[in-house]
Amino acid sequence: MFKSLFRNMALCLSLIVAAVSVPFTAAAAAAPISVVLDGEKLSFDVPPQVIGGATMIPYSALTKKLGATLSSDPKTKKLKVTRGKTTVELTVGSTQATVNGQSVKLDAKAVEKNGRTLVPLRFLGEAFGLWVNWNGSTKTVTLESKRTIEHAMGTTTLTSVPKRVVVLFNGMVDVSLTIGVKPVGAVESWIQQPWYNYLRADMGGVKSLGSELQPNLEAIVALKPDLIIGAKTRHEKIYSQLSAIAPTIFASELFGWKDNMAMAAKALNKEDQSTAFMNDWNKRVADFKSKLGSRANMEVSLVRFQEDSSARIYVTGFAGSIMQELGLKRPKAQQLDGKVIIDLDSQEQIPLMDGDIIFDITSSLGTGELEAQQEWQQNPLWKNLKGVKNGKYYRVNEITWNMSGGATAAKMMLDDLYFYFDM
Repeated sequence: MFKSLFRNMALCLSLIVAAVSVPFTAAAAAAPISVVLDGEKLSFDVPPQVIGGATMIPYSALTKKLGATLSSDPKTKKLKVTRGKTTVELTVGSTQATVNGQSVKLDAKAVEKNGRTLVPLRFLGEAFGLWVNWNGSTKTVTLESKRTIEHAMGTTTLTSVPKRVVVLFNGMVDVSLTIGVKPVGAVESWIQQPWYNYLRADMGGVKSLGSELQPNLEAIVALKPDLIIGAKTRHEKIYSQLSAIAPTIFASELFGWKDNMAMAAKALNKEDQSTAFMNDWNKRVADFKSKLGSRANMEVSLVRFQEDSSARIYVTGFAGSIMQELGLKRPKAQQLDGKVIIDLDSQEQIPLMDGDIIFDITSSLGTGELEAQQEWQQNPLWKNLKGVKNGKYYRVNEITWNMSGGATAAKMMLDDLYFYFDM
Protein backbone atom coordinates (compact mmCIF):
# COMPACT_ATOMS: atom_id res chain seq x y z
CA MET A 1 0.00 0.00 0.00
CA PHE A 2 1.22 3.49 -0.73
CA LYS A 3 2.79 5.41 2.08
CA SER A 4 1.23 8.66 3.12
CA LEU A 5 3.25 10.71 0.62
CA PHE A 6 1.75 8.93 -2.35
CA ARG A 7 -1.72 8.63 -0.84
CA ASN A 8 -1.78 12.40 -0.39
CA MET A 9 -0.72 12.83 -4.00
CA ALA A 10 -3.45 10.50 -5.24
CA LEU A 11 -6.18 12.60 -3.56
CA CYS A 12 -5.63 15.39 -6.10
CA LEU A 13 -8.26 14.19 -8.60
CA SER A 14 -8.82 17.14 -10.85
CA LEU A 15 -7.82 20.52 -9.45
CA ILE A 16 -4.59 21.24 -7.67
CA VAL A 17 -5.03 24.08 -5.28
CA ALA A 18 -1.58 23.89 -3.75
CA ALA A 19 0.45 27.06 -4.05
CA VAL A 20 3.56 27.26 -6.17
CA SER A 21 6.46 26.09 -4.04
CA VAL A 22 8.38 29.29 -3.38
CA PRO A 23 10.74 29.58 -0.42
CA PHE A 24 9.16 32.27 1.76
CA THR A 25 12.11 34.27 2.89
CA ALA A 26 12.60 38.02 2.92
CA ALA A 27 14.91 37.73 -0.09
CA ALA A 28 12.43 35.56 -2.00
CA ALA A 29 9.56 37.88 -1.21
CA ALA A 30 11.53 40.94 -2.37
CA ALA A 31 12.79 39.37 -5.61
CA PRO A 32 10.70 40.24 -8.69
CA ILE A 33 8.53 37.41 -9.97
CA SER A 34 7.97 37.00 -13.71
CA VAL A 35 4.90 35.38 -15.23
CA VAL A 36 5.14 34.03 -18.78
CA LEU A 37 2.07 32.85 -20.72
CA ASP A 38 2.73 30.89 -23.91
CA GLY A 39 6.13 32.53 -24.28
CA GLU A 40 4.93 36.10 -23.60
CA LYS A 41 5.95 37.87 -20.41
CA LEU A 42 2.93 39.44 -18.75
CA SER A 43 2.88 42.95 -17.30
CA PHE A 44 1.05 43.90 -14.08
CA ASP A 45 0.37 47.30 -12.52
CA VAL A 46 0.63 45.54 -9.15
CA PRO A 47 3.51 43.06 -9.32
CA PRO A 48 3.10 39.36 -8.48
CA GLN A 49 4.15 38.64 -4.93
CA VAL A 50 4.46 35.87 -2.38
CA ILE A 51 1.85 36.00 0.37
CA GLY A 52 1.70 33.23 2.95
CA GLY A 53 3.90 31.02 0.79
CA ALA A 54 1.70 31.34 -2.32
CA THR A 55 2.45 33.25 -5.52
CA MET A 56 -0.36 35.80 -5.95
CA ILE A 57 -1.21 37.89 -9.03
CA PRO A 58 -3.84 40.47 -10.01
CA TYR A 59 -6.51 38.18 -11.43
CA SER A 60 -7.78 40.60 -14.06
CA ALA A 61 -4.50 40.79 -15.98
CA LEU A 62 -4.22 37.04 -16.47
CA THR A 63 -7.86 36.37 -17.18
CA LYS A 64 -8.00 39.06 -19.85
CA LYS A 65 -5.02 37.46 -21.58
CA LEU A 66 -6.88 34.15 -21.47
CA GLY A 67 -9.97 35.69 -23.07
CA ALA A 68 -12.04 35.07 -19.96
CA THR A 69 -14.97 37.18 -18.80
CA LEU A 70 -14.75 38.90 -15.43
CA SER A 71 -17.31 40.15 -12.96
CA SER A 72 -17.22 41.26 -9.35
CA ASP A 73 -19.55 42.41 -6.58
CA PRO A 74 -17.96 45.17 -4.46
CA LYS A 75 -20.46 44.62 -1.64
CA THR A 76 -19.93 40.87 -1.21
CA LYS A 77 -16.36 40.98 -2.56
CA LYS A 78 -17.16 38.01 -4.78
CA LEU A 79 -15.23 37.46 -8.01
CA LYS A 80 -16.41 35.44 -10.98
CA VAL A 81 -14.26 34.37 -13.92
CA THR A 82 -15.56 32.34 -16.86
CA ARG A 83 -13.50 30.81 -19.65
CA GLY A 84 -15.11 28.35 -22.00
CA LYS A 85 -17.05 25.82 -19.95
CA THR A 86 -15.23 26.65 -16.72
CA THR A 87 -16.46 29.16 -14.14
CA VAL A 88 -14.41 30.04 -11.07
CA GLU A 89 -15.85 31.97 -8.13
CA LEU A 90 -13.80 33.36 -5.24
CA THR A 91 -14.39 35.70 -2.32
CA VAL A 92 -11.79 38.16 -1.05
CA GLY A 93 -10.56 37.08 2.38
CA SER A 94 -11.82 33.49 2.04
CA THR A 95 -10.04 30.21 1.39
CA GLN A 96 -13.20 28.80 -0.19
CA ALA A 97 -13.76 28.85 -3.94
CA THR A 98 -15.90 27.00 -6.45
CA VAL A 99 -15.08 25.59 -9.87
CA ASN A 100 -18.20 24.86 -11.90
CA GLY A 101 -20.14 24.82 -8.65
CA GLN A 102 -17.84 22.37 -6.87
CA SER A 103 -16.29 23.62 -3.64
CA VAL A 104 -12.50 23.91 -3.50
CA LYS A 105 -10.39 24.91 -0.50
CA LEU A 106 -7.52 27.26 -1.29
CA ASP A 107 -4.17 27.29 0.45
CA ALA A 108 -4.17 31.10 0.31
CA LYS A 109 -6.93 33.69 0.50
CA ALA A 110 -7.67 36.14 -2.27
CA VAL A 111 -6.52 39.56 -1.00
CA GLU A 112 -6.73 43.22 -1.98
CA LYS A 113 -3.49 45.15 -2.54
CA ASN A 114 -3.20 48.70 -3.87
CA GLY A 115 -6.66 48.59 -5.39
CA ARG A 116 -6.18 45.24 -7.09
CA THR A 117 -7.45 41.79 -6.12
CA LEU A 118 -4.69 39.18 -5.96
CA VAL A 119 -5.48 35.48 -6.26
CA PRO A 120 -3.35 32.28 -6.03
CA LEU A 121 -1.77 31.91 -9.46
CA ARG A 122 -1.47 28.13 -9.51
CA PHE A 123 -5.10 27.63 -8.53
CA LEU A 124 -6.41 30.01 -11.15
CA GLY A 125 -4.14 28.63 -13.88
CA GLU A 126 -4.91 25.00 -13.21
CA ALA A 127 -8.63 25.64 -12.80
CA PHE A 128 -8.58 26.73 -16.45
CA GLY A 129 -6.49 23.75 -17.55
CA LEU A 130 -3.14 25.53 -17.90
CA TRP A 131 0.23 23.90 -17.32
CA VAL A 132 1.86 25.79 -14.45
CA ASN A 133 5.56 25.51 -13.57
CA TRP A 134 7.82 27.42 -11.21
CA ASN A 135 11.53 28.06 -11.83
CA GLY A 136 13.03 29.03 -8.49
CA SER A 137 16.38 30.10 -9.89
CA THR A 138 14.84 32.70 -12.22
CA LYS A 139 11.74 33.45 -10.10
CA THR A 140 9.58 32.70 -13.14
CA VAL A 141 6.16 31.12 -13.36
CA THR A 142 5.54 29.61 -16.79
CA LEU A 143 1.98 29.09 -17.98
CA GLU A 144 1.09 27.12 -21.10
CA SER A 145 -2.37 26.90 -22.68
CA LYS A 146 -1.27 23.96 -24.83
CA ARG A 147 1.54 21.45 -24.71
CA THR A 148 2.97 19.03 -27.28
CA ILE A 149 4.04 15.62 -25.97
CA GLU A 150 6.64 13.55 -27.78
CA HIS A 151 5.98 9.81 -27.52
CA ALA A 152 6.56 6.47 -29.21
CA MET A 153 4.11 7.16 -32.05
CA GLY A 154 5.16 10.77 -32.76
CA THR A 155 3.71 13.88 -31.13
CA THR A 156 0.34 14.76 -29.63
CA THR A 157 -0.75 18.30 -28.77
CA LEU A 158 -2.96 18.81 -25.73
CA THR A 159 -5.03 21.99 -25.36
CA SER A 160 -5.82 21.59 -21.65
CA VAL A 161 -4.35 19.65 -18.74
CA PRO A 162 -6.15 16.28 -18.84
CA LYS A 163 -8.58 15.51 -16.05
CA ARG A 164 -10.08 12.23 -17.28
CA VAL A 165 -7.17 9.92 -17.94
CA VAL A 166 -7.34 6.33 -19.17
CA VAL A 167 -4.32 4.08 -18.57
CA LEU A 168 -3.69 0.93 -20.60
CA PHE A 169 -0.67 -0.77 -19.03
CA ASN A 170 0.24 -1.83 -15.52
CA GLY A 171 3.35 0.29 -15.15
CA MET A 172 1.45 3.47 -15.95
CA VAL A 173 -1.26 2.66 -13.38
CA ASP A 174 1.50 2.72 -10.75
CA VAL A 175 3.14 5.82 -12.24
CA SER A 176 -0.08 7.82 -12.46
CA LEU A 177 -0.83 7.24 -8.77
CA THR A 178 2.78 7.99 -7.84
CA ILE A 179 2.57 11.47 -9.34
CA GLY A 180 -0.89 12.12 -7.93
CA VAL A 181 -3.30 11.32 -10.76
CA LYS A 182 -6.13 8.84 -10.28
CA PRO A 183 -7.25 7.52 -13.67
CA VAL A 184 -10.92 7.25 -14.54
CA GLY A 185 -10.24 3.89 -16.15
CA ALA A 186 -7.38 1.40 -16.22
CA VAL A 187 -6.55 -2.11 -17.36
CA GLU A 188 -6.54 -4.78 -14.68
CA SER A 189 -3.47 -6.11 -12.92
CA TRP A 190 -2.01 -9.43 -14.08
CA ILE A 191 -2.87 -11.00 -10.72
CA GLN A 192 -4.76 -9.79 -7.62
CA GLN A 193 -7.44 -8.39 -9.96
CA PRO A 194 -8.71 -5.86 -10.40
CA TRP A 195 -5.72 -4.00 -8.90
CA TYR A 196 -2.51 -5.06 -7.20
CA ASN A 197 -2.89 -5.00 -3.43
CA TYR A 198 -0.31 -2.25 -3.01
CA LEU A 199 -2.35 0.02 -5.31
CA ARG A 200 -5.88 -1.00 -4.40
CA ALA A 201 -6.56 1.54 -1.65
CA ASP A 202 -5.99 4.36 -4.14
CA MET A 203 -8.04 2.88 -7.00
CA GLY A 204 -11.56 3.15 -5.58
CA GLY A 205 -14.10 4.03 -8.26
CA VAL A 206 -11.72 3.44 -11.18
CA LYS A 207 -13.39 1.63 -14.10
CA SER A 208 -11.82 -1.69 -15.08
CA LEU A 209 -10.98 -1.84 -18.79
CA GLY A 210 -10.09 -5.52 -19.00
CA SER A 211 -6.74 -6.96 -20.00
CA GLU A 212 -3.66 -4.96 -20.90
CA LEU A 213 -3.41 -7.18 -23.98
CA GLN A 214 -6.93 -6.35 -25.18
CA PRO A 215 -8.47 -3.30 -23.50
CA ASN A 216 -12.21 -2.76 -23.81
CA LEU A 217 -12.63 0.01 -26.40
CA GLU A 218 -16.36 0.45 -25.77
CA ALA A 219 -15.71 1.01 -22.08
CA ILE A 220 -13.02 3.57 -22.94
CA VAL A 221 -15.43 5.49 -25.17
CA ALA A 222 -18.06 5.52 -22.43
CA LEU A 223 -15.62 7.15 -19.99
CA LYS A 224 -15.17 10.19 -22.30
CA PRO A 225 -11.44 10.50 -21.52
CA ASP A 226 -9.39 13.55 -22.44
CA LEU A 227 -6.14 11.54 -22.51
CA ILE A 228 -5.29 7.89 -23.16
CA ILE A 229 -1.88 6.53 -22.20
CA GLY A 230 -0.84 3.21 -23.77
CA ALA A 231 2.32 1.39 -24.81
CA LYS A 232 3.60 0.80 -28.34
CA THR A 233 4.56 -2.80 -27.67
CA ARG A 234 1.03 -3.57 -26.49
CA HIS A 235 -1.31 -1.28 -28.42
CA GLU A 236 0.33 -0.15 -31.65
CA LYS A 237 -2.35 -1.86 -33.79
CA ILE A 238 -5.18 0.10 -32.12
CA TYR A 239 -3.42 3.47 -31.93
CA SER A 240 -5.62 5.03 -34.63
CA GLN A 241 -8.78 3.79 -32.89
CA LEU A 242 -7.64 5.17 -29.55
CA SER A 243 -6.61 8.50 -31.09
CA ALA A 244 -10.11 8.84 -32.56
CA ILE A 245 -11.52 8.58 -29.03
CA ALA A 246 -9.18 11.07 -27.31
CA PRO A 247 -5.63 12.44 -27.53
CA THR A 248 -3.35 9.43 -27.09
CA ILE A 249 0.29 9.05 -26.09
CA PHE A 250 2.32 5.83 -26.06
CA ALA A 251 5.30 4.71 -24.01
CA SER A 252 8.19 3.18 -25.94
CA GLU A 253 9.06 0.56 -23.32
CA LEU A 254 6.70 -1.06 -20.83
CA PHE A 255 9.26 -1.12 -18.03
CA GLY A 256 11.07 2.14 -18.74
CA TRP A 257 9.50 3.63 -15.64
CA LYS A 258 11.64 6.77 -15.51
CA ASP A 259 10.89 7.80 -19.10
CA ASN A 260 7.25 6.81 -18.67
CA MET A 261 6.90 8.93 -15.56
CA ALA A 262 8.58 11.90 -17.25
CA MET A 263 6.19 11.63 -20.22
CA ALA A 264 3.10 11.34 -18.02
CA ALA A 265 4.23 14.14 -15.70
CA LYS A 266 4.73 16.50 -18.63
CA ALA A 267 1.27 15.74 -20.00
CA LEU A 268 -0.50 15.87 -16.64
CA ASN A 269 1.18 18.96 -15.14
CA LYS A 270 2.89 16.85 -12.47
CA GLU A 271 6.52 17.63 -13.13
CA ASP A 272 7.07 18.89 -9.57
CA GLN A 273 5.85 15.57 -8.16
CA SER A 274 7.95 13.59 -10.62
CA THR A 275 11.03 15.65 -9.80
CA ALA A 276 10.50 15.18 -6.06
CA PHE A 277 10.21 11.42 -6.50
CA MET A 278 13.34 11.24 -8.65
CA ASN A 279 15.34 13.40 -6.24
CA ASP A 280 14.48 10.98 -3.43
CA TRP A 281 15.21 7.99 -5.67
CA ASN A 282 18.64 9.30 -6.66
CA LYS A 283 19.55 9.97 -3.02
CA ARG A 284 18.59 6.42 -2.03
CA VAL A 285 20.49 4.91 -4.95
CA ALA A 286 23.59 6.86 -3.93
CA ASP A 287 23.10 5.74 -0.31
CA PHE A 288 22.75 2.09 -1.34
CA LYS A 289 25.90 2.20 -3.45
CA SER A 290 27.85 3.88 -0.65
CA LYS A 291 26.87 1.10 1.76
CA LEU A 292 27.66 -1.81 -0.54
CA GLY A 293 31.33 -1.91 0.41
CA SER A 294 32.92 -5.29 -0.36
CA ARG A 295 29.49 -6.67 -1.32
CA ALA A 296 29.85 -4.75 -4.57
CA ASN A 297 31.99 -7.68 -5.77
CA MET A 298 29.16 -10.17 -5.29
CA GLU A 299 27.56 -11.40 -8.51
CA VAL A 300 23.78 -11.26 -8.69
CA SER A 301 21.55 -13.45 -10.86
CA LEU A 302 17.89 -12.79 -11.67
CA VAL A 303 15.90 -15.79 -12.89
CA ARG A 304 12.37 -16.86 -13.73
CA PHE A 305 10.80 -20.23 -14.55
CA GLN A 306 8.26 -20.39 -17.36
CA GLU A 307 4.97 -22.20 -17.90
CA ASP A 308 6.39 -24.14 -20.88
CA SER A 309 9.03 -25.75 -18.61
CA SER A 310 11.75 -23.41 -19.83
CA ALA A 311 13.54 -20.75 -17.79
CA ARG A 312 15.05 -17.35 -18.39
CA ILE A 313 17.64 -15.00 -16.98
CA TYR A 314 16.85 -11.28 -16.90
CA VAL A 315 19.82 -9.20 -18.02
CA THR A 316 17.97 -5.87 -18.06
CA GLY A 317 14.21 -5.30 -18.09
CA PHE A 318 12.63 -3.65 -15.05
CA ALA A 319 14.50 -5.37 -12.20
CA GLY A 320 17.68 -5.92 -14.19
CA SER A 321 17.97 -2.23 -15.04
CA ILE A 322 17.52 -1.25 -11.40
CA MET A 323 20.25 -3.68 -10.37
CA GLN A 324 22.50 -2.18 -13.01
CA GLU A 325 21.80 1.33 -11.70
CA LEU A 326 22.67 0.19 -8.17
CA GLY A 327 26.05 -1.07 -9.33
CA LEU A 328 25.31 -4.75 -8.71
CA LYS A 329 27.57 -7.05 -10.69
CA ARG A 330 26.25 -9.78 -12.95
CA PRO A 331 28.00 -13.11 -13.68
CA LYS A 332 30.20 -12.99 -16.78
CA ALA A 333 27.94 -15.43 -18.65
CA GLN A 334 25.07 -12.96 -18.21
CA GLN A 335 26.90 -9.85 -19.40
CA LEU A 336 25.42 -9.66 -22.89
CA ASP A 337 25.03 -6.20 -24.43
CA GLY A 338 21.67 -5.54 -26.00
CA LYS A 339 20.03 -8.52 -24.33
CA VAL A 340 16.98 -8.15 -22.11
CA ILE A 341 16.63 -11.86 -21.35
CA ILE A 342 18.53 -15.09 -21.89
CA ASP A 343 16.21 -17.99 -22.70
CA LEU A 344 17.14 -21.37 -21.26
CA ASP A 345 15.50 -24.34 -22.99
CA SER A 346 17.41 -27.13 -21.29
CA GLN A 347 18.21 -27.89 -17.67
CA GLU A 348 21.78 -28.47 -18.81
CA GLN A 349 22.00 -24.66 -18.95
CA ILE A 350 21.34 -24.30 -15.21
CA PRO A 351 24.99 -23.31 -14.50
CA LEU A 352 24.31 -20.08 -16.45
CA MET A 353 21.90 -19.11 -13.65
CA ASP A 354 24.62 -19.14 -11.00
CA GLY A 355 25.48 -16.15 -8.85
CA ASP A 356 26.57 -15.34 -5.32
CA ILE A 357 22.96 -14.22 -4.84
CA ILE A 358 20.05 -15.57 -6.89
CA PHE A 359 16.73 -13.71 -7.03
CA ASP A 360 13.73 -15.63 -8.42
CA ILE A 361 10.78 -13.67 -9.88
CA THR A 362 8.74 -16.68 -11.04
CA SER A 363 5.07 -15.84 -11.46
CA SER A 364 2.31 -17.45 -9.44
CA LEU A 365 -0.20 -16.51 -12.15
CA GLY A 366 -0.67 -20.18 -13.09
CA THR A 367 0.43 -23.59 -11.88
CA GLY A 368 2.72 -24.21 -14.86
CA GLU A 369 5.38 -21.76 -13.71
CA LEU A 370 5.54 -23.23 -10.21
CA GLU A 371 5.69 -26.78 -11.60
CA ALA A 372 8.59 -25.78 -13.85
CA GLN A 373 10.30 -24.15 -10.90
CA GLN A 374 10.05 -27.37 -8.83
CA GLU A 375 11.20 -29.48 -11.75
CA TRP A 376 14.32 -27.43 -12.46
CA GLN A 377 15.21 -27.12 -8.79
CA GLN A 378 15.20 -30.86 -8.31
CA ASN A 379 18.08 -31.14 -10.76
CA PRO A 380 21.50 -31.69 -9.04
CA LEU A 381 22.91 -28.86 -11.17
CA TRP A 382 20.57 -26.43 -9.41
CA LYS A 383 21.59 -27.61 -5.97
CA ASN A 384 25.23 -27.04 -6.91
CA LEU A 385 24.81 -23.33 -7.64
CA LYS A 386 26.76 -21.04 -5.29
CA GLY A 387 23.75 -18.97 -4.32
CA VAL A 388 21.74 -22.08 -3.49
CA LYS A 389 24.52 -23.78 -1.50
CA ASN A 390 25.23 -20.62 0.48
CA GLY A 391 21.60 -19.92 1.35
CA LYS A 392 21.47 -16.85 -0.89
CA TYR A 393 18.58 -17.94 -3.12
CA TYR A 394 15.52 -15.75 -2.62
CA ARG A 395 12.03 -15.89 -4.07
CA VAL A 396 11.03 -12.24 -4.29
CA ASN A 397 7.82 -10.29 -4.92
CA GLU A 398 6.88 -11.03 -8.52
CA ILE A 399 4.63 -7.97 -8.70
CA THR A 400 6.96 -5.22 -7.55
CA TRP A 401 10.04 -6.87 -9.10
CA ASN A 402 8.51 -7.64 -12.48
CA MET A 403 4.79 -7.41 -13.26
CA SER A 404 4.01 -3.84 -12.24
CA GLY A 405 6.94 -1.95 -13.72
CA GLY A 406 6.12 1.39 -12.12
CA ALA A 407 7.86 4.01 -10.01
CA THR A 408 6.49 2.96 -6.63
CA ALA A 409 7.21 -0.68 -7.50
CA ALA A 410 10.81 0.36 -8.13
CA LYS A 411 10.93 2.01 -4.70
CA MET A 412 9.55 -1.15 -3.09
CA MET A 413 12.11 -3.29 -4.91
CA LEU A 414 14.86 -1.02 -3.64
CA ASP A 415 13.48 -1.45 -0.11
CA ASP A 416 13.78 -5.24 -0.59
CA LEU A 417 17.37 -4.96 -1.77
CA TYR A 418 18.27 -2.99 1.35
CA PHE A 419 16.88 -5.95 3.30
CA TYR A 420 18.60 -8.70 1.30
CA PHE A 421 21.94 -6.91 1.47
CA ASP A 422 21.47 -6.38 5.20
CA MET A 423 21.72 -2.58 5.11
